Amino acid sequence: MRFKAIAFSIISILLTVTLAIPAAPVHADEITIIVTGDDSNVEIEDTDSENQNPKDQNSSDDTDSNDSINKDKKSKDTRTDTTSASPGDADIPDPEDIITDESLNSNETDNAVNTGDIDAANSDDTNSDETESDDDDTEEDDLDTDDKCSFGDKSKTLYVGWEKYYSEIFGVDEDAVITFRSKNEKIATVDSEGVITPVKKGNTRIYADIDENGKTSKCSIKITVEEPFSRITDYTNAMTLDSRYTFKLERTGHAEPVTWTLEGEGLAELEAVSSTDCSIHTLKPGFVTLTAECRGEKASFKIKIYDGTGELFIISPDSQPYKGWYKTYNTYNKKTKGYYLLRSYLERLDTLKGGVLVLRCGKYTVTNTLCIPSDTTIILEDGATIVKTDDTGTKNLTATASLFQTVSYTNSSKDGVFKGYKGEHDIKILGEGTATIDLNNIACQGIAAAHCNRLTISGISFKNMNTYHFIELAGNANVNISGNYFYGYSESKTTRKEAINLDTPDAETHGFNQRWTSLDKTPNKNITISDNVFYNVECGIGTHKYTEDKPHKNVKILRNTFIDSATYSIRCMNWDDPVIMDNSFIYSQPLESAELTVILNGVKDPVITGNLFENLETPISFYHWKNTGYGKDYAPVYNEISESCMILLKNNYLVNVANPYFEYYRVLDDYSEDNLELHPIGA
Repeated sequence: MRFKAIAFSIISILLTVTLAIPAAPVHADEITIIVTGDDSNVEIEDTDSENQNPKDQNSSDDTDSNDSINKDKKSKDTRTDTTSASPGDADIPDPEDIITDESLNSNETDNAVNTGDIDAANSDDTNSDETESDDDDTEEDDLDTDDKCSFGDKSKTLYVGWEKYYSEIFGVDEDAVITFRSKNEKIATVDSEGVITPVKKGNTRIYADIDENGKTSKCSIKITVEEPFSRITDYTNAMTLDSRYTFKLERTGHAEPVTWTLEGEGLAELEAVSSTDCSIHTLKPGFVTLTAECRGEKASFKIKIYDGTGELFIISPDSQPYKGWYKTYNTYNKKTKGYYLLRSYLERLDTLKGGVLVLRCGKYTVTNTLCIPSDTTIILEDGATIVKTDDTGTKNLTATASLFQTVSYTNSSKDGVFKGYKGEHDIKILGEGTATIDLNNIACQGIAAAHCNRLTISGISFKNMNTYHFIELAGNANVNISGNYFYGYSESKTTRKEAINLDTPDAETHGFNQRWTSLDKTPNKNITISDNVFYNVECGIGTHKYTEDKPHKNVKILRNTFIDSATYSIRCMNWDDPVIMDNSFIYSQPLESAELTVILNGVKDPVITGNLFENLETPISFYHWKNTGYGKDYAPVYNEISESCMILLKNNYLVNVANPYFEYYRVLDDYSEDNLELHPIGA
């Protein structure tokens, strides 16, 4: 038995699996592939369990601490959750998810895609004038029938060109003479031996006229003739990375070979699992198209592979909290609905030890902190916007001053649970298109990350910062912040609040003081900030308080664009071996007087090269530093620059810069001209 053959076409980038078993002769002109709506890829959660709500009814929720919730058995690696209010709320991606040839002539497919419930199409696609049917209630059926004799079946469905029915009459003598006849030979014929052959779609009867020694009787069987067809019974339109899904095709009335074709180079692998079914193994994020073909008919599926691993949940602003959690709270209302919606799914991912949460297009208003567990990916699709608000609509719930924190709800209520880089890990916050996090000019942290190992933030538009930071990094390792857009702020009291702040969890400096950190003064290391745009922010990237003997290490700031930074674009304070390369620092109008663009306080061997400085006064300034206020008891930090780093500093580009050099102050707290060294820069 041959059931697996794989072919790869370099030209068309198609991966094809042909699945076949020896087939009986099939003479039908058409075989229709049907997409059925068994929802086998969708798990619909039971919302009636008594133990589903993490808290008792009518309880208040005035903290962001974790609540105990029951763990559900982990199911498939990838699925779409449909616990939302109406069909389509938590559905698979909508743009042309399922593609069918015009030959399928299905008018139901588009609606089926939106609801995740695709009904059978074309199961009766033959025009009425091409289908013949006989009225079974004829006089002939009531004459001379004998209850003692009968066919083996009362009725039978046959498929054109596929199978025949071999009649057997029961309740007659062996020497009885039996004559077979068809009421409508255009639909089915029968030979003298009682072999029934389907001819054309329709209904008819086959009669057996029986003569037993001169005594006559008859019996009949109802024959329904159908065209052969193929039915896709299991499919999905959304998967996560490194997951597998089996697409199943059921053949009825034929056994012709099935060919599956996968389009999408390097994104997924395709393999046969049976004579009709195939399995997809996902490798990279993106879109692939899977096409099933049999007897010239095709059905195609556009599958979105989401970044991240584990279970997949897709929600919209109209979705309901997971399993109805929190809906009985006296703090649940239209103003807190968005918060409880997102919180419920993040708690679910906490119990599942990670997964993927996708936010579809729309506005999600959030009042309180959302906690992100390890191995979790949050994806904001194009048009999705998270907006911070302080208005909870109730006196029983006070809004908090952070939007996201890299801590699970399980750990958020534990004092000092995280040390070093052993907090949560493998967290991604990703955006597509115009995905936005809007702090709404409310005094609030956007994303507060501490003790996290492997954090990625990409593709998000951050806007309207006030008092705090868009992103605060305190004691993290292996962080990648790329492809984001930061803009808009309300002026802070210090005028020195960075869009991205590098800090340490330190009680002395008040750097990061959430209860779940051990305040062990862990610095950041291996931080890459690349390909972002900072437009009209108070400050771009930097540190404004240091911890003695705890320098941030291996911070790379690459290919970013800073436009009209109000105070400074970059401030490196107590950083070892930073790299600032290929960035653009631009002011839309020449400034007569402005704060410095790149400031270095207590930095060791910085690599600053290949950057563009345009329409500003002084591009780079080095001066030693000592904390004031919080952390003032720490010893000063001093700049240390090697000769090779000094040479690289000259390799920057200046356009309309008043002072074409970098400043270096030799002595702490002495900013006189006698203490100033000026070194030319500019290529």
